[in-house]
Amino acid sequence: MKKNNIYLTELNNTFSEQDHFSKSELRDFYQDLYEDFDENTFRRIIYSLERDKVITKIDRGIYLLNKNNEQAWHLRKKFIPAFSPDVISITNIIRENFPYTITILWETRILLNFMRHQPGQNLIVLETEKESIESIFNFLENKFTGRVFLDPSQDIVEKYALRNTNSILILPMISRSPRQIVNGVPCPKIEKILVDIWSDKSRFFMFHGRELVNIYETIFQNYQISEKTLFGYAKRRKVDKKIRSFMIEKTDIQLIQSEDDKR
Repeated sequence: MKKNNIYLTELNNTFSEQDHFSKSELRDFYQDLYEDFDENTFRRIIYSLERDKVITKIDRGIYLLNKNNEQAWHLRKKFIPAFSPDVISITNIIRENFPYTITILWETRILLNFMRHQPGQNLIVLETEKESIESIFNFLENKFTGRVFLDPSQDIVEKYALRNTNSILILPMISRSPRQIVNGVPCPKIEKILVDIWSDKSRFFMFHGRELVNIYETIFQNYQISEKTLFGYAKRRKVDKKIRSFMIEKTDIQLIQSEDDKR
């Protein structure tokens, strides 16, 4: 599609003062300009705008004009954690002995850079399907005796798990958790970690209080965060409204989408 057919001047005039705009707003804009407008036409327009780097998609259904905002957005990085040898070892053990089991693995040390007061202990968190959780626990307990805890309470974490530097917590996995593979490790996306540390105070109490505000604000400031992913997963945990209230009332984070946004 030629540039003179996508109304670049009008596009800039309409959206240049906005930090971002929705796909619905973009559709309405072009629908008013085309006599024969349909979804195929709109898809071609979106493709042309992204190909020519006129707009950047920053979340599902959310865009910004590169002219004003691209540099600020792209200064934010994708969150790619680095893992310890213990996590790599556990990953290899699970892959070899439970090849068909879905797991998610991470460690709390990846949050230390976002905290002011850093705890000395590192907790390795392994989530897996309920059908496999006891088998994996028993297997890992033989490999890492005294360091493995099955779905522990806060009391167990405080009294026993935190006595070791790299205790392993085996937890039931919530279905359709935001998941990725980083250097061979099946790990959570950062959006899932943010929701989990907020939701599971009994295991992640060391990240609460002012530290939780620091973690949220620093991550949102420096990394590309999908609000759709975060609040979609939070809704599965039935805490989406509470996390949204926390972010609005306790942090300086400027959310892109409102609570009622269905885009």
